[in-house]
Amino acid sequence: MGKKRITQLLDQLQSNHQADLQNAATIFTVAQVAVNQLEQQSTEAAIATLPPARPIDKNELKQRYGSFNACRAAASKQGIRFRKTPTWEQLATAFAYFEAIQILIHSYLVQHPSSHLHGLSMEFKVD
Repeated sequence: MGKKRITQLLDQLQSNHQADLQNAATIFTVAQVAVNQLEQQSTEAAIATLPPARPIDKNELKQRYGSFNACRAAASKQGIRFRKTPTWEQLATAFAYFEAIQILIHSYLVQHPSSHLHGLSMEFKVD
């Protein structure tokens, strides 16, 4: 085989290698987009199956806690905090969401137990 033919074959090999790299990059990109879409659909499906927060109203809070200040104290004890003095509606909404989140957390802990969670406390910000 002559030098010219070897050079042609090396050039063709390099060209094929470059094409393979581009194809691999394209395949990876398409696969990554597909994975991202599946993760988003999975998250959306999980959220769609969640029951809505059970509505709570001012009367129910008064029955449970007796007064506005007692209700605020109960909220604070459970980790519900407000930037300023809440209204009855804000308290009711906060308790409804808190109860819904508690159900989710309990369900998750049952499905994924861990001994490393003993004594753990979490606080979530809702902006």
